[in-house]
Amino acid sequence: MKEKKEKKIRSAVVRDSINTFGTNVFGAALSLVSSFIVLRRVDKVTKGLFNQMQFWGSGFFTILALSVTSAIIYYVAHNSVQNAKRAIWRLSVPILSGIVLIGSVVVFLLRDSSFFADTPRQFLAAIVIYSVLSFLSNVFMAILRGENKFKSYNLVNLFQRVLMAGLAVFIFFHPNAYIWVWSAVAVSFCMMLFALYGVLRWNGPKPVPSPENDLPVSGGSMLGYSLKSHVSNVLTYLNTNLGSYIVQGVYTIADYGVYNTAVTMMQQVWVLPNSVSQVILSRISGMNNWNDKVRLTLLSSKVVTYLTTAGAVALYWVAKLLVPVLFPIYVGALGPLAYLLIGSVFVSYSNVLGNSIAGYGHPELNIIPTATGIALNIAASVILLPLMGTDGIALATSISMTAQAVTCIVIFCRFSHTPFYRLLIPNRDELAMVMRIFHK
Repeated sequence: MKEKKEKKIRSAVVRDSINTFGTNVFGAALSLVSSFIVLRRVDKVTKGLFNQMQFWGSGFFTILALSVTSAIIYYVAHNSVQNAKRAIWRLSVPILSGIVLIGSVVVFLLRDSSFFADTPRQFLAAIVIYSVLSFLSNVFMAILRGENKFKSYNLVNLFQRVLMAGLAVFIFFHPNAYIWVWSAVAVSFCMMLFALYGVLRWNGPKPVPSPENDLPVSGGSMLGYSLKSHVSNVLTYLNTNLGSYIVQGVYTIADYGVYNTAVTMMQQVWVLPNSVSQVILSRISGMNNWNDKVRLTLLSSKVVTYLTTAGAVALYWVAKLLVPVLFPIYVGALGPLAYLLIGSVFVSYSNVLGNSIAGYGHPELNIIPTATGIALNIAASVILLPLMGTDGIALATSISMTAQAVTCIVIFCRFSHTPFYRLLIPNRDELAMVMRIFHK
């Protein structure tokens, strides 16, 4: 009976991971095509204004939302949505109010700074609205992940990518920053409603938690988990995006548009790590057997890293061949891209291992690798920016992501009592399982 249950859990994880990966791959392909379409017609300033809205809006959400979505995923998977519903409501309302208030104050105070000197005022309002919609969408998406409703979760992601691709085609024929920015805000609003519909809709019996977990979740417990997750999540965000903030503050909005193109291309190799991480947190949170958790993490991290490495190499050579021919004004993105891709491969380990550790109920352990990464990022940026310009910023980011991944590996091995080599070399059972997956 136990073996049958373990196989069912593994098959569900594989199914959800493959479906999420397929959706994300298709979405990434749409994003790349959209970028290529836009790069052919849109000038660097218009692209920079659009990227600025997304970048700052996402930043406000990441920093001010207290990582409550991580706690929602954990407690919905661990205790059920019915037991967590009251706590979700009690935390979400004040956080939403804080995003509106603090976000508005920040953009108002920085309106004449080097960050927004060339930004029309209405785009500052769009940043705050976008951050609010991002928060609400992510709360509903977290509930979907916690309930393992990955079909609905993937549909929302897919429709959003399709709508944004359609918007890119429109912008190709009518290049206009105002239309681009406010249409993207409208798409976010529609997807927020779609995610809410997925939360309210349910086919079949709802999952029932184990008796020891069938208890109401207090707002204090959820806030405690959120805060422990939040430190590492904010540091991860800053570590990944510090370079973009520096480029925007030191260089022009056009230079920022070029650098952001390199970042966007680099992030496409995270499709698989993000897909597995999205599934593994909720699955491990709902599992009770320690050995099952460790086996799932080991297999996932190895497969993800192998495939991410191959994807990074392929992306670099494709970009090196196509960008100078098709998008010559963005050829400056190739220098930063080469450095960024190195760190993006290593950070795939920390994506999977970090979510696994959070699924064990110890998100605070992720603070150490992220703090190590951001400290190295700041130090390397100070040294390399005068020497190498934007290439130096990209190299500093890559160094920090590598250090974050190595530290995360060490922590996971100590926490789970797992030999280091098992994160690198597959054993016979893991190879057999992968062969069965591909055979199916």
